[in-house]
Amino acid sequence: MRKGILNGKYPMKARISLTCIRCGRTEQLEKHHIRQRRDGGSDAPENKEVRCSACHDYEHTRRHLIAALEYERGRGQVDRIKVYEHRLEVLDRLNSPELIRERGKYISYWEDNSTHYLPRRIPTPDEAALERQIQLALSEVATEEVRVVKG
Repeated sequence: MRKGILNGKYPMKARISLTCIRCGRTEQLEKHHIRQRRDGGSDAPENKEVRCSACHDYEHTRRHLIAALEYERGRGQVDRIKVYEHRLEVLDRLNSPELIRERGKYISYWEDNSTHYLPRRIPTPDEAALERQIQLALSEVATEEVRVVKG
């Protein structure tokens, strides 16, 4: 469970107002790292912003979907690109700042059944060649094991 910024563990600097920068809520506030620590971001105040828990969840889901979309674009997976674009649209529609402020919670794009389908990933030519090499190596190992057992 994440710790909110108002619980004393993560005191924010006085320069930051205690309202969500996205929707303006004042409840369930959390610190959000603009640049994530795993990506080299720091705990410095200038790398933090205040978000309510709903907007914080929205932001991290959005980042995840954008990363997946960029990955599929790099691979040229047209059907999968369309699915991730659709998921982003649904995420934005379900979690506008106005809706979050009104209902006070985040709703996953997964609540919309139209986001469940994800086409099979088609291997690139390099991935397919590597898979064939692995299968060939495994079959050679299996053949050698049979020879050893039959002795």
